[in-house]
Amino acid sequence: MSKVSQEFGRLIRDILKSRGLTFRAAGFVSGISAAYWKDMADGRVPSEEVIARISSSFDEIDENELRLAAGYAPLADRSDAVKAVEFALRGHRSIPEEGKRQILDFVRKIQAEYSDRS
Repeated sequence: MSKVSQEFGRLIRDILKSRGLTFRAAGFVSGISAAYWKDMADGRVPSEEVIARISSSFDEIDENELRLAAGYAPLADRSDAVKAVEFALRGHRSIPEEGKRQILDFVRKIQAEYSDRS
């Protein structure tokens, strides 16, 4: 049985909608069948290789965002700390929105401070 993720399906639908793409058009660009794009839009989680193919076919798509929505670990060399923490916080209903905002602001501050040193 295939793994299913509503979040991944929603992300795929958003990607297609924002670019005005049909399943067939996305398939043409990526080399992934239109039927498989439909399955992904319905929440079917693809392999890590398919996720890599999607992100390489559409430059503006963040591979780690796809990986996280699909339930895979992000690739460390491409990881954005703010996005990773933001994703982790989504599942914590006990933390109020203001608390989540403060955590993300702190991560942004630390990221900026240490990226200036590199």
